[in-house]
Amino acid sequence: MSHQHELALDKIAIPGGRAFNGSVRTPGDKSISHRALILAALTEGISTISGLSSGSDVEATRLALIALGAKISESADGQITIDGGHLQARETALDCGNSGTGMRLLMGLCAGLEGTSVLTGDDSLSSRPMGRVGDPLISMGAVVSGRQAGIYPPVTIKGGSLRAIDFAPPMASAQVKSAVLLAGLNAEGTTIIREAIATRRHSEEMLLQAGADITIEELGAGLTISLKPSKLHPRSWDVPGDPSQAAFWMVAGSISPGSAVAVRAIYGGKERTGFVDVLDRMGAQIQSKDAGEGSIDLTVTQSVLHGTVIHAHEIPSVDEVPALTVAACAAVGPSTFVDVAELRIKESDRFAACVGLARALGAQVTVEGDSFTVHGLGSSQVFAPFSLDSLGDHRIAMAAAIAASAGNGGEIAHFSMVATSYPNFLADLRSLTGSGVRAIEPLIIAIDGPAGSGKSSVSKAVAAHLGLDRLDTGSMYRAVAAALLDAGSNTDDHGAMIAMAKTLRVADDGSVMVNDQDQSNRLRDQDVSSAVSQVASLGEVRSILVHAQRSWARDHRGGVIEGRDIGSTVFPDATAKIYLTASEEARAARREEEGAESVLRRDRIDTTRAVSPLSIPDGASVIDTTELNLNQAVEAVLAVIKP
Repeated sequence: MSHQHELALDKIAIPGGRAFNGSVRTPGDKSISHRALILAALTEGISTISGLSSGSDVEATRLALIALGAKISESADGQITIDGGHLQARETALDCGNSGTGMRLLMGLCAGLEGTSVLTGDDSLSSRPMGRVGDPLISMGAVVSGRQAGIYPPVTIKGGSLRAIDFAPPMASAQVKSAVLLAGLNAEGTTIIREAIATRRHSEEMLLQAGADITIEELGAGLTISLKPSKLHPRSWDVPGDPSQAAFWMVAGSISPGSAVAVRAIYGGKERTGFVDVLDRMGAQIQSKDAGEGSIDLTVTQSVLHGTVIHAHEIPSVDEVPALTVAACAAVGPSTFVDVAELRIKESDRFAACVGLARALGAQVTVEGDSFTVHGLGSSQVFAPFSLDSLGDHRIAMAAAIAASAGNGGEIAHFSMVATSYPNFLADLRSLTGSGVRAIEPLIIAIDGPAGSGKSSVSKAVAAHLGLDRLDTGSMYRAVAAALLDAGSNTDDHGAMIAMAKTLRVADDGSVMVNDQDQSNRLRDQDVSSAVSQVASLGEVRSILVHAQRSWARDHRGGVIEGRDIGSTVFPDATAKIYLTASEEARAARREEEGAESVLRRDRIDTTRAVSPLSIPDGASVIDTTELNLNQAVEAVLAVIKP
């Protein structure tokens, strides 16, 4: 699944005063997803992965592994199959996108491959030093280089012929540990890692499950891991939900009056759920329940929070600090985040960004070295309305979003990078609050194409990904045809068609009304399918419905709009134009109930009509869906959407 795209909602407005109620499941854990892909690619044989994160960070790792020789396919239900054991170094650059985790883990993998590999990333990733990973890999015998001191990407790695090391990481980092373990699979001798403070255990746990010769020993607050060279065994991986994403909803449910939120089946390891202990100490009403296979369910209801002291070792990755910063702003009294220097080398200077977010909400913040203190406001209801630049940092953007919803609203710029980890964040926000977001400028995603090309199913999924409303303009023409037939008229009665088109309206739930009668259940009936092209060919009807479509887009502040003339006639200046197509055989098979002859007849009528004929709009991206399943088609569309 490709998520190499930016969400079109690059600056959004979120209304405030919202309670959070309901249940969600966060995306597949990103950290586990990266590792499942890499371990499966290293394994000789067939492995499967269910629940893989759909974010673009994980997708970048998947594409890099394919470039290295892994054979990866996806079924219609999203299960990933990997034929592993074929990896070879490639000097062609492997693009890690914005993913620091992906780059660091792949550095360890490439160090174990004979030959030279090159890893690149986007501008943000290219500004992040990789020396913490490069230094131990160099000690193991790899040749690692990058831009300037600190090994900034692009990173070049000449691997193979590694020797084991006894390594004590100077700073707690699961990514550094994981890179060394991946290299250690092919190193001579026993690779030992001694952590003074235990970080997330995904790599060592998953290596053990895959049959590696590895031991894990707890020593006080730390871990000692010993790994001998190992061949991994194929297996099925089931990726649980991401706890770091659950932190946003737990904070939102804690601070917003009238809230009750449940997050289902997230990874329950103690190194990943420290934020729950922090919130509990602050007074949050959170319950945890075993969901089986190492997963837990979390539920939270709103309560009065009190300030506390949060040490970095409680949340070793510090990924949850942005969400906890929002909790600190809503708390009574001060909250101090201690020794969180790691924040400075995330997707942004997340230390400064968290301080900036707290101040934007109206809280006073004091900074001392690598620690900062937020002087809480006592309630989310007194948060200031704000306008904030997320700096392209997905966690800052999501923290700002829950603060805006629980508080008094806000505008967030550079929201697009949320897609790196949580593409459905806005859809889940809408589900829990009953309120969507508004693009600062109207956003139109136009999706055109012939019958059976996949417009309806693809547009629904794209709208869900982007948190936008959707309009099926074809349903409007079908509704007029249905009403006409039900009234005993036919497509020769132009006056009746025009009169009915004038009464058409699209309800808030998407149902289509003609003469105040809901026609939604008739839209796919055979007689309607046979008549719709004649209705759509009448210029007066098209003029009426095009006006209605433009009014809908104005009222909804844009949306995903599908049809046969959207990018060419209705919205020629759409933010993004997509034209879906497929072979005649594929389209006929998808519309089997209509029959191949009917589908092709509609194509001929639609492409040859005098008014707004079906055509590829100027500037549209053409996507052939013949060989694509739904997920692949959706990802292909998302890949070309730009803000």
